[in-house]
Amino acid sequence: MTVIIASLFLPYTVQFEIGPQTEIVGDAAKEINICRTGETKKEESPIPVSITPRSSILPSLSKVGSLQHSPISNSPRHHEVAPAIKESSIDTENFFYGKSKLKNSRTLSAPQGQFADNLTEKLQPQYIQPRSRYSSFKLSGSIIDAKKENDDLGLPSLKMSRSATKLTSLTALGPSGGSNAGSARARASISRQFHGLTLTSNSSTSSLVIAEEIEDTIPLDHKDWENNYNDLIYGRSEHNTTKLAPFGGFSNPDLQHNFFNQDNIFETAPWNIQFADKGNLSLTKAVKLSQEAGVINKTTWVGTLAMPSDAVPESVIANIGKALSDEYNCEAVFPNDITFQGHYKSFCKQILWPTFHYQIPDDPKSKAFEDHSWSHYKVLNQLVADKIVETYKRENESNDPNDPENMIWIHDYHLLLVPLMVREKLPDAKIGLFLHISFPSSEVFRCFAQRNQILQGMLGANCISFQTEEYVRHFLQTCSRLLLADANEYGISYEGNLTMVNTSPVGIDAKSLTTTVQSDEVAEWRQLIRDRWSDQHLIVSRDKLDRLRGIKQKLLAYETFLIDNPKYIDNTVLIQICINSSHDPEYESEIAQIVARINSLPENISVSQPVVLLQRDIEFDQYLALQCEADVFVVSSMREGLNLTCHEFITATRDRKSPLILSEFTGSAPLLDCHGKGAVLINPWDHRKFSEAFKQSLTMSDEEKQLRWKNCFDFVITRDSKHWVSSCLQSINEAWERDQRKNTSSLPVFTRSLFRSFYKDGKSGKRVFFINLETPFALSNVGNINATSAGKNSYSEPGRISNLLSSLLENPNNFLYLISFMKRRDLDNVYGRYPNIGLIAENGAYIKLIRSNKWVSTIDDDELQLWMSQVIELALAKAERLPGSFVTIGDCTVIFHAGKSFLDNHERSVDAMGDFIQHVNDVFEGTEQEIHATLVRDAVVVQQSQVSLEALKFIIAYYNQNKSPEEFESLLEDYKSKSRSLLPGSEPSSPVQEIKRESLPVVSSPNADTKSSTVNSQGVSSIFFSGGSTAVDEPLYEYVNNLKEVGEVENTATVTALGVDADARTAANYSVRGKNQLLGILSYVG
Repeated sequence: MTVIIASLFLPYTVQFEIGPQTEIVGDAAKEINICRTGETKKEESPIPVSITPRSSILPSLSKVGSLQHSPISNSPRHHEVAPAIKESSIDTENFFYGKSKLKNSRTLSAPQGQFADNLTEKLQPQYIQPRSRYSSFKLSGSIIDAKKENDDLGLPSLKMSRSATKLTSLTALGPSGGSNAGSARARASISRQFHGLTLTSNSSTSSLVIAEEIEDTIPLDHKDWENNYNDLIYGRSEHNTTKLAPFGGFSNPDLQHNFFNQDNIFETAPWNIQFADKGNLSLTKAVKLSQEAGVINKTTWVGTLAMPSDAVPESVIANIGKALSDEYNCEAVFPNDITFQGHYKSFCKQILWPTFHYQIPDDPKSKAFEDHSWSHYKVLNQLVADKIVETYKRENESNDPNDPENMIWIHDYHLLLVPLMVREKLPDAKIGLFLHISFPSSEVFRCFAQRNQILQGMLGANCISFQTEEYVRHFLQTCSRLLLADANEYGISYEGNLTMVNTSPVGIDAKSLTTTVQSDEVAEWRQLIRDRWSDQHLIVSRDKLDRLRGIKQKLLAYETFLIDNPKYIDNTVLIQICINSSHDPEYESEIAQIVARINSLPENISVSQPVVLLQRDIEFDQYLALQCEADVFVVSSMREGLNLTCHEFITATRDRKSPLILSEFTGSAPLLDCHGKGAVLINPWDHRKFSEAFKQSLTMSDEEKQLRWKNCFDFVITRDSKHWVSSCLQSINEAWERDQRKNTSSLPVFTRSLFRSFYKDGKSGKRVFFINLETPFALSNVGNINATSAGKNSYSEPGRISNLLSSLLENPNNFLYLISFMKRRDLDNVYGRYPNIGLIAENGAYIKLIRSNKWVSTIDDDELQLWMSQVIELALAKAERLPGSFVTIGDCTVIFHAGKSFLDNHERSVDAMGDFIQHVNDVFEGTEQEIHATLVRDAVVVQQSQVSLEALKFIIAYYNQNKSPEEFESLLEDYKSKSRSLLPGSEPSSPVQEIKRESLPVVSSPNADTKSSTVNSQGVSSIFFSGGSTAVDEPLYEYVNNLKEVGEVENTATVTALGVDADARTAANYSVRGKNQLLGILSYVG
């Protein structure tokens, strides 16, 4: 059995090999020789890792060196070199970047020219990848500003780079520069002119960015570009490449001639498959470890290669795909370059990522940017979904669906539409979705123009897992508000389908990291660091150089700390490691100014340096050594899904047990807070409190350090990457099993013969019938305004019901109860003349027994005053602002009806109902009143949660214990007191703070302790329940069915009354088309 794992990037990529100087001759060869000068050969390692450029959507060219494989999490790796902000200290940089090679450690960059005469180095083969023809162009959005006018504009270029600190590029000039992009599924032809490549040697050891792709911006007022954007995307114009902005050229015509007249080197160049360093590395590592540990057996990956493919011939693409499938269990999707550009660089990086991290983009400068990037996002999601379906049908479709590894596991924000796309073609497949980044509040998420499509795509999964409870709460609130979906203790119920929503934070491989920490290489570096900063407090931090990481706030707080505590100026150093460059020169300038200001605080600036700003990443061994020797580690992100760097620090500081300062806006904060006895949490915007956290950490006692570290370490070591994989797969299986207990709308039709069998099988005891005739086919489908009726709920004619069911009511062992949203007074007026029919008012809040004149309350009337007035005020305010809507106020229920507005102004009414649902559920979340707002047709019902389920339990208990009507009230009070005594003392794991009523014990029949499966004739032997498909009815179906499964009753029947066009999943066992069909069947007792 196979777990199919879908991620945007596969764990592998492809590299092409060319000779050292044979492919390009003339002046180009000279350029290559110049660029190769001064490189150092890397030593080989068991797991080679390809190195891809930083700024490319698809890596234009990667130097695939052989690096020692470091833990795949958010741990430091050989990343690109950030452009210089300003040298903090040449001496300190030389300490990390200029040290001689330690024994058995990886090699640092060699100085330029050191190996200029090394012929062997020069003649080594070079590894290339194709360059996207479209990587040079993008419509500027609101997040990434357009570049300066004097920046290069033009075709993808030939780029040759060898230095870790200097990039050299040559810009290609050609008469046309390319051919049509073709459709999203079209492949490049063999005869296609080669559009660009990047050359690198395999001997550089420190340069992660071997070649940086150009990210020039096409001016949005360029009419040719604007008018022909569709043609460029879909390849409809033969001359679309002539519409591009002007570009530069070669300095030497010979280089241009030799370059553009060569054959397509990707047609004949040897290629091989390597591990890729692009993509979700923590996922790759976790799956690998889980397979080694036996958590999962077989996996198949589905995704794209971290490589453009338009320039690669069809035959080569086919061979690569076959090799990946046969040898690496990977099914590759090959979108054309423009589709990937629009999906990844445009929609994912400029719209999804900023908004998910609370950087809401303003209106795009071009409508084309938003529309077309969304279309590319959908196309690539569909390509991945189609490949998943194809793989599933080949690998798993014929296997047992109950197998715990027969599932599809989709990852991250790049593929949010895939779950629904797969569900449409594989309706019974197990599908899980894990979101690795944060999920914003509903106020932020609703800014998406495509908000509903994204949510609906996610809800195609059986289970959606997030990193923290906060993200779960945001998702539930967003679905309730925008889709009017019902949030319960399990997850989201939407259009009859239940999607489980839970948390499962990603972990690290603490065991292997501990082994690395104890290595000789790390030990040597630790000694060097101790010697270098032996008399100073060492504060360490490592971040990407962007505003989200809070580097500016961290430096400002550190500056405040030093000014307030001048004695620390000369004996404290903050080492800030930046692992990439910034696209924001203004932000870089701000950082440089703050660093310069802090470093001017010492009296002797030549001796003391409070801040060391490392402008590029360092070796992993060096980084671990810094963590081991740090007195404090700081994470100050403004918003981050989960920061595994701090998890690594907890593991690395086992000896010193140094404190961790952690931003409360990271996903790791609630995990490592440990009830205030773990990490020191800070608000990055509060500079004063942040500065005090520095002093608190540096002056912390050894006992407190020990306690805080142990609490954090216990979490890190137990919630590792293998635990994460196991818990996610278990959640997917649990969600699927729960969903399988629901039947589709094609479930068996309830017939007279089925009713006759049900009736005869229950002769040994009492039969209790529960019928909800008010909402027989009330589906919560707010997307179809014709599927609902605006106005008050209708009720069935009592005389007709009594006549049709007269034979049923004549039997003294039969007990019929009608469930209604109507108030007690209204039900008495309608059904008061029929004492042989029991009544349940306001959906279970009040019960009137058969042949009784007294109403009994299942709720605490004193609690009504605590919430009713607030909800009524809010509902009336909403109705006042929504013409055509109205409010119905019951004795313990408030119903906000959309009324005519649901038809006249559908979108506005949906927004109003969504706001009302979210407001009520947020206000009463976790309160003792357990108030919940639920959508039923075109109305929002607010009352105590699951009150109808309580009413059923009370009535069944009453008939099981053979109580008289006079004793029912005392039984009810006793049952309610037991319910209150069973309220859990701790909060449930779900953000929706609802008590799981089904966890309360059922009042058993007199012979419940016997082993016989036959219920005593004096108790309840048969239960019949019929209702609609709403969130109110589904828990009742599940409860009644469960009574038979556990042996409480010997016979049950659950029947849902569906409309003609109804299409939903339900826990009911049978269906009828409407109330007339149901009453006709029940009238035949026979």
